[in-house]
Amino acid sequence: MKAVELDPSTRQRTGRDVLLQATTRQAAIDELLTTLGISSDQARVDPTRTVVDVGDHLWTIVATPPKEPEVNAALRRAGAKHRRVR
Repeated sequence: MKAVELDPSTRQRTGRDVLLQATTRQAAIDELLTTLGISSDQARVDPTRTVVDVGDHLWTIVATPPKEPEVNAALRRAGAKHRRVR
């Protein structure tokens, strides 16, 4: 998962991202607050949209897909070499 900072007024990305090692949303929120050095009572968390409002900063938690293993190009084309095209 990762946390993406948004501009509070326009909801556009600011370009600041924080990679999180958490597997659940609540753990990701706790890790984000720890990384930012903010206690949980100073932040307002919207659990339905996974939005964390920290004063003048707005963060959203997004899931990152797992990376697929790198496949060699020769292995990818191995099956195509033996096909006959009519």
